[in-house]
Amino acid sequence: GDFLALAPRLAADVVFLSPPWGGPDYASAPVFDLDTMMGGLDGAEILRASLRVAPNVGYFLPKNVDVGRVEELAAELCDGALELEECVGVNSQV
Repeated sequence: GDFLALAPRLAADVVFLSPPWGGPDYASAPVFDLDTMMGGLDGAEILRASLRVAPNVGYFLPKNVDVGRVEELAAELCDGALELEECVGVNSQV
């Protein structure tokens, strides 16, 4: 289903997001724009909807995400509460 359509009727303790990143072109972009590069979805609006469902949100994002934008959203929506983690994978790729 469409999460944004369902979200107003949901309540939870935590939401984990792993939205599409707009296809393979995201990897060649120097910076992944959370607001515009999700294949027609608005990543900031997805976060806003999630925070109306649950106070805790995990958001799986690509390694080249604009961290400054993520920090701005945390300041705007979560009183600055933010924990960022980087995973080092196969062949030491982040």
